[in-house]
Amino acid sequence: MKLSIGVPAYNQGSFLQETLESILHQDVPFHEIVVSNNHSTDTTAEVIASIQNRYPGRVRLVVPPTHLTMVANWNFVASQLTGDWFSLLSSDDLALPNFVRSVQTAAALSPNAVLVRGAWRDINGKGETLGDRHLLSVSAVTRPPKTVYEQRFGPKGSFAAFALRRDIWEKVGKFPEEVTLIGDWAMWLLAGALGDIVYTDDVIAGYRAGHQPDTLKARHHIHMREMLVMYQQILPRATRLGGFGEPAWIADASRKNFRVFIAGTSQEYSLAERSKSIEPFRLWAEATGQLHIFKRYERGETISGPANLQRLKSLIRPILTRLRRPSVGN
Repeated sequence: MKLSIGVPAYNQGSFLQETLESILHQDVPFHEIVVSNNHSTDTTAEVIASIQNRYPGRVRLVVPPTHLTMVANWNFVASQLTGDWFSLLSSDDLALPNFVRSVQTAAALSPNAVLVRGAWRDINGKGETLGDRHLLSVSAVTRPPKTVYEQRFGPKGSFAAFALRRDIWEKVGKFPEEVTLIGDWAMWLLAGALGDIVYTDDVIAGYRAGHQPDTLKARHHIHMREMLVMYQQILPRATRLGGFGEPAWIADASRKNFRVFIAGTSQEYSLAERSKSIEPFRLWAEATGQLHIFKRYERGETISGPANLQRLKSLIRPILTRLRRPSVGN
């Protein structure tokens, strides 16, 4: 297994040195590190140059022709990697010393493995531990079609703690760029349609979250638009890729998640804060036959969630965590 590690970087120079050094200090060898500087305007270029001087030949720099969206930059840096497997690590996250070793051990558990996911540690802006995240509801090896079905409400895994087979990335057409915030979830669905997803319960990465608390609300309306894209385009595409047809549970999951999100928004957001989400929720309501609930939301009412709201919220927590990350384009 030749594991490449790509770092899509944009205006996170204050974290980037720590990120790169965490990769460089792995306890087993790996194939390469490639950093994509997405036309940053902060100290990112200087940090990369300093690292290259201190670790000659260890870190390769690439620069896209123009500034890209976040997911497009993921695809750009992935296109520059030469290993048969790769991981992408955001330029504010950390690879724990066992990252490569644990990924390699997990990938060997199944000859049909297409994706490795690991446990991760939430950290704050200072790098302090907020808590470890383990995927208690998944198996060591999950096979299709369960690989897709188990992610019908949200991603099972973290962008900070994954490895993907390069040929699978190519086969599914790369990270879907029609979604700008949840492209990792989209890839896990598409890849999972084509093979096994392997899980290691080792904590392998530090995932920087919570240091920009206003980001979730600022992105909420974008997120709602993209949730509809997931149910109308990405999930059906994944089930077709796997030869599973277009099962009825896709529409059912869309209806349930609509209820979860519109209830949560009505309970946690002020009228002014929810104004941008009116149109995305209307479109989602039309698609799921729930305009009667949307009209109550539009009138400013508080919506109650489904009976199993807390369980559904636990399933979609990785999405909400991801939305608290720094600005799109990294």
